[in-house]
Amino acid sequence: MSTNGYPPAPNAPGGAPVRSGGNGLAVGSLVLGIVGVVFAFLVSIVGLVAGIVGLVLGIIARRRGLSRGMVLAGIVLSAIAIVVAIIFMILGAVLATQMLNN
Repeated sequence: MSTNGYPPAPNAPGGAPVRSGGNGLAVGSLVLGIVGVVFAFLVSIVGLVAGIVGLVLGIIARRRGLSRGMVLAGIVLSAIAIVVAIIFMILGAVLATQMLNN
């Protein structure tokens, strides 16, 4: 292979690596926030766990700077789920105590 007296061309650097969307944390936070709010009324422990996991995912996504609206909605819904689940657990404990005392 002849290069006509010139050295071969250097390898050109490739483009920047393709970055995936990375919205999984934001979507997970939002979905777990919704699930947490729904289950906080039905089965409080499931709502509490979903709310805590959704809150953690939302905080991680927020620090990474992912889609602000979805992350903020997930954080707010997860916090609401945690509060409602705790309130319903307290109410359940009070009602159970009242029923056992009678």
